Amino acid sequence: MKYCVSQELKDEQGKIFKLAKGFRGRAKNCIRIARERVEKALQYSYRDRRIKKRDMRSLWIARINAGTRVHEVNYGNVMHGLMKENVQLNRKVLSEL
Repeated sequence: MKYCVSQELKDEQGKIFKLAKGFRGRAKNCIRIARERVEKALQYSYRDRRIKKRDMRSLWIARINAGTRVHEVNYGNVMHGLMKENVQLNRKVLSEL
């Protein structure tokens, strides 16, 4: 008995397997498990794009704070002083100085 699988279904499965490339075990070659793993992976990537921005900002703040502590000033006073003097440098640029 032959199964008739439409081309649309094959295309959809192909997309799932393409996204599941590199997964371990049956998550890369069993459509049911691969679909679940791909959906979860896409959820993680959506969430982590936002978390990466938070992590980078906290890293910049830590670097600025470490640099200002050498000169016996804390981060808050530096940022307040820059804001008062209307200095238009963001934290990313400040952390690289």
